[in-house]
Amino acid sequence: MSIGARLQQLIDVLGISVLEFARQLGEKRGEKIYHIIHGRLKPRYETLEKILLTHPNLNADWLLRGEGLMFRTLPQTPLAALTLDDRMRNMEFLLFQLNERVALLQQTNDLLRQELEELVGKEKVISLSYTSRRSDLSAEG
Repeated sequence: MSIGARLQQLIDVLGISVLEFARQLGEKRGEKIYHIIHGRLKPRYETLEKILLTHPNLNADWLLRGEGLMFRTLPQTPLAALTLDDRMRNMEFLLFQLNERVALLQQTNDLLRQELEELVGKEKVISLSYTSRRSDLSAEG
């Protein structure tokens, strides 16, 4: 997932518009954030710093690399204070992250299986070659 997609996901979880998010960062208009979300711009260091300073609970590893959970800690409000929509958004996000990790693990598993099959195939070829060479030598001898 791109940083633009993660940024859109953050905005969705916060339940605000792109314009409101941009204004929280001190921007007058939301064009820069729209361009980042749609992949037309890469976020500059200053923009990333503003995002992390404005949202101190945001996990920088998640924002920059997509690793870990979106937030470093759970909100301090009691669970009963969260609306059903908030809970659903959190659950959808967690399921999305789990699906992403499962897909990545499946890709890794497929690559490892392919490498193992190639190594086993090479070992069989080497073994057959060795056996064939021994029988050639014994026939000569």
